[in-house]
Amino acid sequence: MLFTVAMFTLTSLNDKYAVSKCGYSGSQLTFIMAAFTALFLTPFLFTPLVDRTFTLSWQSFVCIAIMAAAKWSEFFMSAKILMQMSVFELKAWMGLTLFISYFYDVLSGSQTLSAVKIICIVLAVVGLIVIASDGKQKVDYKAIALPLVLYIAQSFAYGYAVKLSVGHISSEISLYAALIILALCLVPAAKPLTLMKNAEGTKGFLITAGVKLPNAAGMIAYNAVARISLTNYAFVTPMCLITIFAIDIINKNERLSRPRLIGSILVVLGIVGCQIV
Repeated sequence: MLFTVAMFTLTSLNDKYAVSKCGYSGSQLTFIMAAFTALFLTPFLFTPLVDRTFTLSWQSFVCIAIMAAAKWSEFFMSAKILMQMSVFELKAWMGLTLFISYFYDVLSGSQTLSAVKIICIVLAVVGLIVIASDGKQKVDYKAIALPLVLYIAQSFAYGYAVKLSVGHISSEISLYAALIILALCLVPAAKPLTLMKNAEGTKGFLITAGVKLPNAAGMIAYNAVARISLTNYAFVTPMCLITIFAIDIINKNERLSRPRLIGSILVVLGIVGCQIV
């Protein structure tokens, strides 16, 4: 989980750079994510880190389709949402997946119903709501309501696909196939030959594409967490949130407002409490 958080924190900060500085559209950002994450995943496929299970079953193809749709929603919708809010606020909204994932784990038998754990999750979600309410700018939620719903839903859908893939297709192979399909489908809209003509030029393209290497490594660890528990999987995003908060404070780019301080403390208490009970 900690390794995943470190990798995804880096890629989350780069997403904001790609949208606000480079000016990439949703299609362009998604194409770069899909094409270069698949490229950097390739060498991992030949290591013991990756299970290469594949069966010709309906579950295998459903997993690939769900992952392709989830990754499209994640990056295409984030490009729209990040025009309205910060990475920090977006990660706060993702805390809603904690409830969905926990109760799915309870229903599937991988978690037991625990009043203490529910209280910890409520603490974390309340903290996330407090953080989201402290936005620096006025967010037009009418404009991003649907993208925000799809962005939140894709996180659970991806974790569900990882669970579904067990015994049929390895989650890494499924992700690899999904990314290739997604990249090919986006070629007409993304216009790959124009990607270096962004506002930051070649530098912007190389930075955005290069950061997909840690993203690929993070995805392998992310899948491993999801196979064990969707609840732990859902906690990765709040942990990224706290990491981003700490980075902003250290760099003095973020004011230490009372709501963000209180919200962050609640999130930390919820995460730690949920892991030790």
